Amino acid sequence: DDQNIYAFNGASVEFIRRFEADYGPKPAFLTANYRSTRHIIMAANALIEPARDRMKTGHLIRIDRARAKNPPGGDWRELDPVARGRVQILPAQSDPIDQARAVMAELLRMADLESSWDWSRCAVIAREWRYLEPVRAFCEVHRIPAQMGNEEIPRFWRLRETRALVGWLRRRESRLVAGADLRAWLDACPPSPWIELLREAVDEHALESGVDAEVPVAYFIEWLAEWGRDVRRRQRGLLLLTAHRAKGLEFDHVAVLDGGWNRVDEDEDPDAPRRLYYVAMTRARRTLALAQLQGTPPRPPFGVGRPDFVRESPPPAYAAPRHSLQRAIANSPSVLQRHPGSLPEESGEHLPELSRRYRRLGLDEINLGFAGRQRVRAPVHRAISALAPGDPLQVRVDARERWELLDRTGMTVGRLAQAFEPPVEMRCVSAAVHAVVAWSRDSSEPEFQEGLKCDHWEVVVPELVFEPETRP
Repeated sequence: DDQNIYAFNGASVEFIRRFEADYGPKPAFLTANYRSTRHIIMAANALIEPARDRMKTGHLIRIDRARAKNPPGGDWRELDPVARGRVQILPAQSDPIDQARAVMAELLRMADLESSWDWSRCAVIAREWRYLEPVRAFCEVHRIPAQMGNEEIPRFWRLRETRALVGWLRRRESRLVAGADLRAWLDACPPSPWIELLREAVDEHALESGVDAEVPVAYFIEWLAEWGRDVRRRQRGLLLLTAHRAKGLEFDHVAVLDGGWNRVDEDEDPDAPRRLYYVAMTRARRTLALAQLQGTPPRPPFGVGRPDFVRESPPPAYAAPRHSLQRAIANSPSVLQRHPGSLPEESGEHLPELSRRYRRLGLDEINLGFAGRQRVRAPVHRAISALAPGDPLQVRVDARERWELLDRTGMTVGRLAQAFEPPVEMRCVSAAVHAVVAWSRDSSEPEFQEGLKCDHWEVVVPELVFEPETRP
């Protein structure tokens, strides 16, 4: 009857529950860290410990067994007589420019300590992109190779230099090509960043196939296309990115910027910023520095509404952190709080250049069909062909509020797309050619093909520099 059926089903459920408890799968927590030093791991553990509802509560991360006997600070225990591999908290003043200078002073100090220092193995991580802008400006002033994590190099296969190399290969009588042939062609080209990029490709191909090996031209072209797809994602200098973008990545040296970590976004739990800060900290393999803004942050936010920052009197040494995240690790033996090194050449007021913003435009921000709507023998095509990376450009906003690019003679050589949005309350103070890419009728969307007057043309990709508008 129904009563017996219910009793049987209840007993079956209880049997299954007990079987699973005794013999079923048990949760296994992956707690070994194969990346960071013990100091970094201990500081990150101290940070995340107060978080509730985290998956590994009661299971702190530990260094992997193979490195268990390494010094807590790794090889930087001996390399750095100041921090000795400990996580550093570096106080800054109350604005992002001070913070950028503090962080970069520390990275430059460490760069002097290691002969094999490589900026492409370093990163500066922030909660918001706006805090990274002064770091980018600092790198431009000091000629430090850097790239924003939200920017990509132009499409490698469309670069003028790539198209020229491929065209030369296809016109050659020989169907074989050797590394010496490729290097001779590159040596005959005017120097440019993109020629150096191609040289890097040729060197990597030589490592794979042999320095003096000859390979079929068709094979090399196919290999180059694949290499170009990979290189767009390759780090080529100090990487500046947000913590969200940094997930899954790792770097030898990391600096984490302060600012915005108190914010809890809609639909987030209160510990979401803590977990994100933990992500930023654990991207570091060898050294980690945490910037600490002090005093009242400027209002309105950086880059919006005013070019100057509210400056307060200097805070006392080692003032308490403004947010609870750094307070959680301040007393850890793996953490050193100290003032960063100085930059004597920038003593006094901020360099105006550190308030600038640099924008390398993507193809979606450029009117790709501008030159294509000119006849084949129009002067604009000759003007574009005469441009090279690094050449200066002029910027003009016409009566219809369209942004135009002009060469040094005043010829309009490009136009920005309607999707382009300049930084708020900033003016463009300079522009230069970042790259020249090939475009064609077939590459254009059908709705944009009407009015095209040639089948192939070149497009100027600019880099623009903005600075805050001056106030009367």
